Amino acid sequence: MPAFSRLRRRFSNKPNVIQTRQGTERVPFKSFHPHWIVGRGLCMYRSEDFTNVPRNKRRAALDLKLPLWSPFADTGHHCVWEGGRAMVWFWDADAVQADPEIPDASAKTTPRICPETVFLPRMSDGVVLQACREGFELQHWADRVLEHSYWFRQRPDQARAESVLAQWGADVQAQQLDPADPVLEGSAAQGQSLVQSLVSQPWSSSPTPREWLEDNERPLATAVLLVLVLTATWHEARYWQARYLQQAAEEELAGLQQDLDPILSARNELLTLRGRNVALAEILREPSQAYLMGLVDSAIPGPDARFRQWSYQQRELSVLIEDESADPIAYVRSLEAQPMFREVSAEQGRKKNEIRMRLTVSP
Repeated sequence: MPAFSRLRRRFSNKPNVIQTRQGTERVPFKSFHPHWIVGRGLCMYRSEDFTNVPRNKRRAALDLKLPLWSPFADTGHHCVWEGGRAMVWFWDADAVQADPEIPDASAKTTPRICPETVFLPRMSDGVVLQACREGFELQHWADRVLEHSYWFRQRPDQARAESVLAQWGADVQAQQLDPADPVLEGSAAQGQSLVQSLVSQPWSSSPTPREWLEDNERPLATAVLLVLVLTATWHEARYWQARYLQQAAEEELAGLQQDLDPILSARNELLTLRGRNVALAEILREPSQAYLMGLVDSAIPGPDARFRQWSYQQRELSVLIEDESADPIAYVRSLEAQPMFREVSAEQGRKKNEIRMRLTVSP
């Protein structure tokens, strides 16, 4: 944490301005965020216990209480929570309006409006008289909560301080203000005390989400815009990369197509010739009918036999033979003796001296 604090202070370059009854002026230190410090003399203060209110409804309860406390038509306020206790400073919003041009026109960030007290040392317990930029603030602390606060235009004497303590109650009266408390007097001394006692970062709680968004509106918009630009650039680069790769692939494919066209043409021609050769081979493998007739004639056992009918289709042969002394068994045995004839069968023709032979021609 100390290292983080040192790093944070390194980047603390935002100016700060304090507004008092006498006017506005720059304070001699810079912080992580610009602040518009409301002088204690322009503020009213009240502490309230919201312990019995549910945590998620405490801010709403404070918003309901604030109009009852404030005498102003338009009230600005700053609240610091310590558990269920609320420390509330409120002021006339018409009189206290942060001008972003006054701290530094180059800051480009709306200043946060905070009371002067949160830039002064935070106590744990006891009563202390704290010098402010203008006047003095009498503070009563208990368990790190500013229970009571009273602002004096001039440094009060012991009697005036004890009078205020008496108004706060018996528990405060016991804590008498130390007369030897080293509080500097005079305007020059007060200015020197301010330089020594003010801290560059307030000890108050973190700002509300709305205040945080308002304070960081420009950086957030810049970051979102940068993310959008980077995303759009990335997608644009991916798109053009895809276009380039597609164009390169198309050019490569066109080159390959030119190289493959002769090869594909030769392949197609080869396939066509191969198909023709296969068809011709099938035709050439078919025996001619004249050759078959010679085989059948040489296989007929009867010398007086004559062909009456011949039918040959798809290697199926049917022959009608006229023979006065036809013997079907002799015909079947004689034809089966030929290697090209299979499944030989014989049947009687229409006439007595006719016999029909059926067989299959093998390749």
